[in-house]
Amino acid sequence: MEKADIKTVVENRFRELGAKQLELYPSGICWTMNGEFFKVSTLTDFWVLEWTDNHSYASNYCFEDIAPMPYDISEQEIIWQVDKLLL
Repeated sequence: MEKADIKTVVENRFRELGAKQLELYPSGICWTMNGEFFKVSTLTDFWVLEWTDNHSYASNYCFEDIAPMPYDISEQEIIWQVDKLLL
């Protein structure tokens, strides 16, 4: 999958599970659910789901990398990874 496709699948799944999108400065677009903050980052060789339960950390781009993954992953595997993180 392409970087944009991965990001779209992840963010759509965040939405489906009830996460709310918000913009934090300087972190940019993040997602929140149950007092926790999430972000998907697409890097050169892999993409990663990121997490924190601290608003100040989320605002300052201090997320914990949860699951670095390759781009050659199916949509079902992406959804499974997001479900594992949020549920």
